[in-house]
Amino acid sequence: MKKIIKRVLAGVGAVIVLLITAVIVKFYALSPKSRPAPVMSAPTNSEAVERGRYLVHHVTACVGCHSQVDSAIPGEPVVEGKLGAGRDFGEIPDSPVHIRAGNITSDSETGIGGWTDGEVARAIREGVSKDGRGLFPQMPYTTYRETLSDGDVLDIIAYLRTLKPVKNDAGKTSVSFPVSMFLRAVPKPLETAPPPAPSPSDKLARGRWLLRASSCNDCHDSVDEKMRKIEGKALAGGMKFPLANGRGYAIAPNITSDKATGIGAYSDEDVRRAIEEGKGKDGRDLYSMPWSYYKGMTREDKDALIAALREVPPIANIVPPSAVAGAKK
Repeated sequence: MKKIIKRVLAGVGAVIVLLITAVIVKFYALSPKSRPAPVMSAPTNSEAVERGRYLVHHVTACVGCHSQVDSAIPGEPVVEGKLGAGRDFGEIPDSPVHIRAGNITSDSETGIGGWTDGEVARAIREGVSKDGRGLFPQMPYTTYRETLSDGDVLDIIAYLRTLKPVKNDAGKTSVSFPVSMFLRAVPKPLETAPPPAPSPSDKLARGRWLLRASSCNDCHDSVDEKMRKIEGKALAGGMKFPLANGRGYAIAPNITSDKATGIGAYSDEDVRRAIEEGKGKDGRDLYSMPWSYYKGMTREDKDALIAALREVPPIANIVPPSAVAGAKK
């Protein structure tokens, strides 16, 4: 009997060792999945730079995360002289993640001045840094890989190359184990670049693209206590965003077409006001909503985005108001 028990225990031990080895290989030896940075060259003409500026400031809103901002002001405007210089989002209580967005100015030491255009493109759409490190998916590379064409990415890079170099090391995002292990499996090589964005003349298709490229789902989808998206509650709201200096937290509203709990009862002008002025239907300021960037969209793109929101299926989900110290009641 003792021999049998020893054999069973030995077998169990061997299985455990094999499982541990498999986990190590999968999440550390084989992840993050990456490929050599592609050989790409961003254009330098003024038209490409302007298209990139529009995307960076008013669609993807890259500067909202990659710049030091004044979070005490609705719309979180960029601090003067800190455009693209990186951002430390600070400690979040009871969170395994401390998020820091890198410096994307042309500084050669702390920014992307020493990166090739292909390395920048790989980071944007594949989630892999110049040093091979996987990027935390708050950087929405999983969205950009499905929305930004080669032309879009190269125009973005063309604009980023024009940003004044600012020497500032924002640090690297730190993630505690075991979350850090699973996040290593998120990045993956791009197999086929998506086609260019639909023309503004195709209003609904353009709006659907803007809804995704602007990463609306990243903030407005409902999530559980572990920040996992809840199936069937896309854009139904409820995600909490702690504000700086203990000023409370903002809660992303329901932006589905539900008339009672979403924006179904909003007029187009009500929605436009939220985008352009950061005001809810009741006149309250919208905190953490990067409306100060999205307000720069063209009139045609705003109309297209509103049209896309109108077709979002209604989901009844009561979202409590944000709790912000000193905010209008």
